[in-house]
Amino acid sequence: MKLLRVMLKDLRLIVRDRSALVSLLVVPIIIILVVAETQSEIGTQSILFPIVNEDQGPVANALIKVFREHLDVREVDRATAERLVAVENKAPAMLVLPAGMSKRYLTNKPSKIELLTDPAQWAELQAIRVIFLLADREAASLGDPFEEELLTLEERSLTGKRLKFTSLEQNIPGFSVMFVLLSLIFSVSFGLRDEEVWGTTRRLAVAPVSQFTILGGKLAARLIVGTVQLLILLGFGHWVYGLSLGRSPLAMVVVAICIVFAMACFSMVVAALARTREQIIPVGLSAVFILAALGGCWWPFYEQPKWMQTIAHGLMTTWSMFAIHDVMLRDRTLWEVAPKLGILMAYGLVSFAAGMRLFRYSEL
Repeated sequence: MKLLRVMLKDLRLIVRDRSALVSLLVVPIIIILVVAETQSEIGTQSILFPIVNEDQGPVANALIKVFREHLDVREVDRATAERLVAVENKAPAMLVLPAGMSKRYLTNKPSKIELLTDPAQWAELQAIRVIFLLADREAASLGDPFEEELLTLEERSLTGKRLKFTSLEQNIPGFSVMFVLLSLIFSVSFGLRDEEVWGTTRRLAVAPVSQFTILGGKLAARLIVGTVQLLILLGFGHWVYGLSLGRSPLAMVVVAICIVFAMACFSMVVAALARTREQIIPVGLSAVFILAALGGCWWPFYEQPKWMQTIAHGLMTTWSMFAIHDVMLRDRTLWEVAPKLGILMAYGLVSFAAGMRLFRYSEL
């Protein structure tokens, strides 16, 4: 009977702890949903592929017909296509079919097709290269333009010097961001709740300093530690695995500061939601897993379904990965990446204001 009473008491405590219940069911279901939706997106029809048709002849129309069966093809002018690939990064590549291509082909003269790419979207780009192989095969029944070697493909990057990247250039920054976020959430949350265990909250309450000064000072220390941690992790990837850090060290340092600032301030919100030390682990892990999965830390952002990408644009991890990839893979300068840093800073300021509003020491 005593064993039964102890069991029932613990069950009542578990049922009362709403954060534990969330971590038991809701968070795993969300993570399973995200993984399943991402892994099941096996089609290529969602990949945007702008084509500049300067030829308007039968050979160009035959090629576009083949590509349209596999990709989200849009015939646009050259400026629009370059904006979609190089500025907005909504498309991994664009194709330019030159003027007079059909006429030259029909008179057995060679032509050169341009494939202008954003190698940072390496997974989608690889899918497009596979489509080219399919087009080569399927075009045989439409006039056989590739097999006769009358059309050659010239690939060039629109966003940097390199044409190819490896999965390490996705995984190392992604896991670095995730572990820094994990470290910040737990260190900030436990640090604030430890004040209650140590009995220093009453002294802080009567001290001649404002709550803004106390919390701001604690976050500033975590900002320095987190920034150093993120830079060391990225530097480890650079020195051991040859990871590119871009052409501007200053831009990388500022990007790291802005990312950690947003994360440190967000940790205040998590600390406010976790009212006790026991709630910090389930609430913190829930936040980290969801932000990392949706924000592109575990896989390329553009592999996710469109509806998940739309939701993810509201997360700081998404903009963190965008900013890191812009500097590392697209060789962008500090000025060029400034809009994304502005979003991260705004995210941090709003999170800090919300944390200041919500956070209370439980014993005061």
